[in-house]
Amino acid sequence: MNGLNSEYDILLPELREHCNAALRSFGNLNSSEDRNLYVSLKEFFTECSRISTILWSKNNKKSRKHLRSIFSIADNSPFSPGCLSELETALRRMEKTFDKGMKNALQNEGKENILESKRVEENSLKENISQKEPVALSYDPETKTLTVDGKKYEILPLFRAVRDLYASFPFFNELQACTEMLEKDPRNATALFQKAILLYKATRFETALQLINRVLEIVPDDFRVWYNRGVILSEMGRLEEAIDAYDRVIELEPAFEIAWDNKGVVLSRLGRLEEALETYEKVLRRNPEYAEAWAGKGSVLSALDRKEEALEAYSSALKIRPDYLEALKCIGSLFSRTGRFERALAAYDTAIQFAPEDPGLWAGRGLFLSELDKQEEALQSCNRALELKPGFVPAIEIKVEILSRISRQKARDSR
Repeated sequence: MNGLNSEYDILLPELREHCNAALRSFGNLNSSEDRNLYVSLKEFFTECSRISTILWSKNNKKSRKHLRSIFSIADNSPFSPGCLSELETALRRMEKTFDKGMKNALQNEGKENILESKRVEENSLKENISQKEPVALSYDPETKTLTVDGKKYEILPLFRAVRDLYASFPFFNELQACTEMLEKDPRNATALFQKAILLYKATRFETALQLINRVLEIVPDDFRVWYNRGVILSEMGRLEEAIDAYDRVIELEPAFEIAWDNKGVVLSRLGRLEEALETYEKVLRRNPEYAEAWAGKGSVLSALDRKEEALEAYSSALKIRPDYLEALKCIGSLFSRTGRFERALAAYDTAIQFAPEDPGLWAGRGLFLSELDKQEEALQSCNRALELKPGFVPAIEIKVEILSRISRQKARDSR
């Protein structure tokens, strides 16, 4: 493997560079800047073609197949030569449209010097793209669809392939180790599971889910695998399936409390608040010292507008974990909503002791101080938030309101 590793030491920086350039070009397609559509599209396709050439090199088929396996790039990936060929056809059509526009422009302008020709070429293309009549080349940034001579091409799958590859680079060594174990034993559940977790960390949820499903074919009753399936499905927005996965975890290992907690979160996201509340109460009957469940119960009760019960739930969480930052934020906000600004301020002051660099806490503290008519202190708190995070919008908005209150007070005092 030493030879392969040396080869990859050269290839990985090249791949990363091409991914960077492709992502940048794709971003230019949606930019409001005065960018040439054709140039951005050509750059994007060219970089994707270079990525494809590296991954499917005809001279090093075995090593490149291994490289694709490490990154979990399927044979039918949008990068594959077969899939990419259709978009390369679109590029050739674009070039034909481009050349035609350039020739027309040169005829109209009368072929002056090279510099003038380039200027005409650029202006001609921009006019061709921006004219109100239907054009041979267009791009819809909403649907990520390219239209060339009336034929539509989907760009989004190729962009996602670039994004997924780029996101995988930080985990290359670990992915390589898992892949080498799987080449020796394709049914190595541990290697499959570890690779799925790595791809989840790279936000490649679809591929991670495919690997998790393969693990479950080998070890169908492992509660940890079911739990991670629920986490991945939740990230993908497949919430009903996530609940089924968490239910399977609870069935296999009822003492695995985080599955109860996650199920409550997903039920809340679905708006099934009473079911979420029941879930938290079930786990708290099993373990009354589970702070996260008390906080989850508080969030559901707050959403049900049962504020006093929610305050009690958050208080229970904080008795167990006094440094529970999220519970401190929530109880502070809830005190604020019920007009108890002194207690809200106390909660945020406690939170700041544990997270002194959190600009949101300083901004919220400023709001509570302002409600208590401590405008100068409130202003200082907002300024601290802006020191920590310049341009922090919540702090700016609160500061504007504080300054407005100070101005109104001065106006009243001057009468």
